[in-house]
Amino acid sequence: MREPRGVAVTVGLLSLLLEVDESVARTDRHHRGDIGPLGRLAGSLRDRVLDVVSPDEIVERLDVNAVVERVDIETALERIDVDALLERVDIDRLLARIDINVLLARVDTDLLLARVDVEVLLARVDVNRLLDRVDVDAVMERVDVERLVQRAGIPDIVAESTGSVAETVLDMLRRQLLGLDVVLIRAIMRVLSRDEHSLPAGPEALVGDGGPTHSLPVPNAPTEVVTGHYAGAITRLAAFVIDIALAAGSFTIASGALGAALQTASVRVGETGVGGVLYAASAVAWLFIYWWASTAVAGRTPGMAIIGLRIVTRPGTPVSGRRAFLRVLTLPLSFALLGLGLLGILFDRERRAMHDVIAGTTVVYDWGDRMATLPTPLAEWLAQHAAPIDPETGGTRLHQHHVGCP
Repeated sequence: MREPRGVAVTVGLLSLLLEVDESVARTDRHHRGDIGPLGRLAGSLRDRVLDVVSPDEIVERLDVNAVVERVDIETALERIDVDALLERVDIDRLLARIDINVLLARVDTDLLLARVDVEVLLARVDVNRLLDRVDVDAVMERVDVERLVQRAGIPDIVAESTGSVAETVLDMLRRQLLGLDVVLIRAIMRVLSRDEHSLPAGPEALVGDGGPTHSLPVPNAPTEVVTGHYAGAITRLAAFVIDIALAAGSFTIASGALGAALQTASVRVGETGVGGVLYAASAVAWLFIYWWASTAVAGRTPGMAIIGLRIVTRPGTPVSGRRAFLRVLTLPLSFALLGLGLLGILFDRERRAMHDVIAGTTVVYDWGDRMATLPTPLAEWLAQHAAPIDPETGGTRLHQHHVGCP
């Protein structure tokens, strides 16, 4: 126990001497004089103690925590020459010993960003200079344009826009044809002195008891639905013309491809004397298959699908393959005798041609849930000149001389 106590006493004495030495030095410097006898005595004792006591032994036996507790941090910092300290620091060596990953892991990004003034930061950015340093070609080479287009949904937007435009054009065509159908039917009813509202609207299975009470859709009526009404002559004619064009075009392409294949195989059909007959027979067979297959499968031809028509039975049920076959087989009869078989489309209450009567079918509008609104001058004219319904009889007030009146 003596050795530690002796060391403590020695350290205490040394500390006292250092304090005396420092105090004397400050006093002497203050008076700008010599250090004096007391100062020389304190310095002599300090040097003697340092010669006897080993500094390493003192350091090893010091209680560092106790020393640190007695140190006045603020006073110590005030006495540190920061500039001299920084001059002795090797910055490159210091940075080489820093682990950037560990340093970044301890950074609170949210707190850092919260203290950033974005407005001030952006105000100091020279955008033009920044853009001048950007290599656009290098940037574009690294951009996956196809993936960018896909993620932006541009194909969907284009498809949706294209489909929307196509639907708008198709609706406009259908509504114009519907308006012409209404004009023609009203004119015929006036010539025959018939009440247009007495005509049946459509097959019972499609319009039912709660359906429209007359066969002519009301133009511009916001709740009027066309689907299920008997189709008019103008619309059916337009669908037939489109079907003729599609059937003839497809046959021309198919026959040309077949002819090229036969020529490649060195087969000359024309030299046999039956080339013309074979071509005519092929054309008739093609037209038959075109009308029958589309009617049996979809209940309408491609032309009817474009215009918005559908073939159904008289009660309104879908046609079977047998009825479709019979209808297509008897279709030429309606064109015989200068087309007399087609007059039923104009004057029959259900607007059926001869081949419809034989097959037990009829043709109706099929626009799905689309309304029969006609935002056109023709629609406005039809709406203004429609024959009103007499609430007592349910018929038309023919004496009011509306459109079609003589």
